[in-house]
Amino acid sequence: MSYRFPRQSWPSLEAISGAFEITATEDTSELSAANLGRYAAVAFYTSGELPMSEAQKAALLNFVRSGRGFLGVHSATDTFYAWPDYLDLVGGYFNGHPWHQTVTIDVVDPRDPLVAFLGKSLQVEDEIYQISDFDHRRSRVLMRLDPSSVDLGKAGVHQRFYGWPLAWTRFYGEGRVFYTALGHEPSVWRDARFQRFLTNAILWSMRRSP
Repeated sequence: MSYRFPRQSWPSLEAISGAFEITATEDTSELSAANLGRYAAVAFYTSGELPMSEAQKAALLNFVRSGRGFLGVHSATDTFYAWPDYLDLVGGYFNGHPWHQTVTIDVVDPRDPLVAFLGKSLQVEDEIYQISDFDHRRSRVLMRLDPSSVDLGKAGVHQRFYGWPLAWTRFYGEGRVFYTALGHEPSVWRDARFQRFLTNAILWSMRRSP
């Protein structure tokens, strides 16, 4: 079992925004009903089956369902395969990363305030995830891999009707959920575009602007 948070990266978003405070931790005991009440949103940058009790899992779901925010970054879809409710929360599971290179990413709706500043497409060098079990009906895709920028004949590539979504939003009860598959490389976290994107997502999850 493993879990990890980019402890140095999250506070940099706090400094950029000035609109929120971030507590970065690797202690899952923080995810209790009493502690969660102090926060507007929770973000996972995790992998594996986290050491959370059933009470903590219920507290997290109730936290989001009641109107708070949940954000998942990169390996947050490589988490809790044995907990079906987590799939219902985040909207998909990691299913391999056949490409680790510079790719072109299509911005699905350039008018969406979370991604409007990016234009119609961008190029990023990162570890590119494939997603299985994607809940396309209840998810609003923000970014999708441009398949013409990668080798689709490479071993391990899975072609699905929904393509390769790399960021989306969704709702869980009254709560707002955001996920992006980007964020493996430290250089991505230093990229001003990614920092602004995540800042926008955090604000959106907390029902602030954008």
